[in-house]
Amino acid sequence: MVKELTFGKLKIGGQRVVVIAEIADSHNGSMETAKKLVDAAKEAGADVAKFQLHLVGKNEVDGKNEMIPGSIQMWDGPLYDILQRNLFTFPMHKEIMEYCEKVGIEYLCTPFCTAAVDVLNDIGVKAFKTGSGELDNLPQHRRLAQVSKKTGKPVIVSTGMCTWEEIADTVKVYEEEGAKENLILTNCTSEYPPNDYSHANLGLIPRLQKDFGVIVGQSDHTMDNYTAYAAVTLGAKVIEKHFTLSRKQKGPDHFIALEPHMLRDLVDGIRKIEVALGSEKIITKEEQVVRDWAFHTATTFRDVKKGEAFTTANLIERRPRTMEIDGKKVEGIPSKYLDPMYEKKLIGKKAARDMPKDTMLTWEDVA
Repeated sequence: MVKELTFGKLKIGGQRVVVIAEIADSHNGSMETAKKLVDAAKEAGADVAKFQLHLVGKNEVDGKNEMIPGSIQMWDGPLYDILQRNLFTFPMHKEIMEYCEKVGIEYLCTPFCTAAVDVLNDIGVKAFKTGSGELDNLPQHRRLAQVSKKTGKPVIVSTGMCTWEEIADTVKVYEEEGAKENLILTNCTSEYPPNDYSHANLGLIPRLQKDFGVIVGQSDHTMDNYTAYAAVTLGAKVIEKHFTLSRKQKGPDHFIALEPHMLRDLVDGIRKIEVALGSEKIITKEEQVVRDWAFHTATTFRDVKKGEAFTTANLIERRPRTMEIDGKKVEGIPSKYLDPMYEKKLIGKKAARDMPKDTMLTWEDVA
């Protein structure tokens, strides 16, 4: 049994799914825009507003990423230039974290290198989230695992564009550092967006949980909410979607991100699905109202005299199941007693009174 994890005021792993609004760099380097995004995420019902900490010059080698943006249509230049243009500084991260606290939404941030892990830990983040690009950066994960072991902070790890063996190596790092119990894996497809829904591979959600024994979620890059809803039914306890104020904005991630009304729909759908996942078969109070008229009752097919034996020739099944007798609600004899499985309890028994055709039987009618 995987234990629930504490993330600020949130619990991860229980019935309630944690919804992460991945703001990433959709603030375009503006604190004003960042705060508007936090407000919109909170209003839409998200639990977490997530950002990214880029230590430009420590995450990547300048001049070595020009070939990458051509394969991702939403990017508008070399990665280094994009990061510089949308840079959110260390003081800005502290300010937006404090703003999230004020608004009442949890702040989360992705570190892209080992140094960024310590920076975030020093400013007091309550959890960590790594992108798929860091999945096999074992030195970074070892540092995260060490911090997690010491502090109890959860670490959410995306698993896009990697092999099963690479996931296993990363999980092993957390095992070796004694922090596996704080680990959360999210199924992910690192396409922006994945236009072929077969690439979502949602069946990996229960497999990840079974094979690695950790809480599992879904980091989703599709343009709609369908796969996120399906992920919840498969056991995802965390759902992450990119978030923007408008898909028409220029810059990274806006194109695939949910707008406020779409995030609101996502949260609303997830909350409804959560409570719909019960596995106990019961008759609800509301169903009973329908059952009372929809279920069938053993009913006389013709007049039946007192002392006459009940047979399948003088009885038939008819609605409703319940009736009112002398102002009281009375349940009739279920029609199942006309079937060979149960008929010995009714067929062949004597009528306790004269009954006209279309009389719905109760057990008091059986001598």
